[in-house]
Amino acid sequence: MKHLRTLLLLAILLLSGLKAQAQIQISLKMDRPLYVAHEPITGKLTIVNRSGRDLIFGDSNGMSWLDFTVTNGRGHLISPIRRALNERPIVLSAGQTYEHGVTINRYYPMSATGTYRVKASVSFPQINRVFNSRNLTIQVTDGQPMWSQIVGVPQGYANAGQYREYSLMTFYHGARSKALYFRMRDSDSGVVHATYPIGDYMSLRPPTHAIDTKNQLHVLHMSGPQMYRYTVINIDGDPVQQATFYEKGTDRPRLDVNAYGNVAVVGGMTEAEATTPYEQQEFRRLSQRPAGLPNF
Repeated sequence: MKHLRTLLLLAILLLSGLKAQAQIQISLKMDRPLYVAHEPITGKLTIVNRSGRDLIFGDSNGMSWLDFTVTNGRGHLISPIRRALNERPIVLSAGQTYEHGVTINRYYPMSATGTYRVKASVSFPQINRVFNSRNLTIQVTDGQPMWSQIVGVPQGYANAGQYREYSLMTFYHGARSKALYFRMRDSDSGVVHATYPIGDYMSLRPPTHAIDTKNQLHVLHMSGPQMYRYTVINIDGDPVQQATFYEKGTDRPRLDVNAYGNVAVVGGMTEAEATTPYEQQEFRRLSQRPAGLPNF
């Protein structure tokens, strides 16, 4: 009889757990299955409230409502860089779906190349339960290096006198999709400060680059048929300007450095010019005729 009561209690607990799991649905989706080492590993967490009442997700006893479990290719747990994620509390109305952008390697070290498995956990203090997403597998690898240059941090900037290493690399996002990546690291310590794509890349023409008087990096690369992407990156590794240029017949856009060290794109045509109808480019209105011309 005692054994029967134990089995009944376990069955009730199992059913209540399944019911709660059905009421709150958790899913994690990464933006890509493949990432370059040191770039942000981003995804989206989705929470669906089917409980029939409003829910509050917030910190409990100093612990964040959101956490992750990360393991490497050997199945070993990866310890977090920070003790808590400190995500802001949310209120989820009945029937509402909440989407939350996440960056996993903001809290977990995942710069080593290899395979990782990631699972999200959401705590719900009101019923003292934790809901987990399914495990996802992602791959971290590195790009193909193309170019690098060490520059000093100019006076007037934070960390003036230190040295940075700019580098460009290519990386396949898929079977045919190729991107050009920028990376900046401290040349002394080797610490990577930034890694990110600056645009799609076509290998028909190699990228060109120049460094201006502020030690900013200027990159012009072919990103599509007759299309070029121009990017300016400051000494902190941040992109401060991006623009698109196009070929104009046989005239291709190119980087030009003047005698003062200033860098600009010359040749080709801007995106605004490329989208201007031919009639507006080649013909002027009658009101725009210079004064003194004869009328026929």
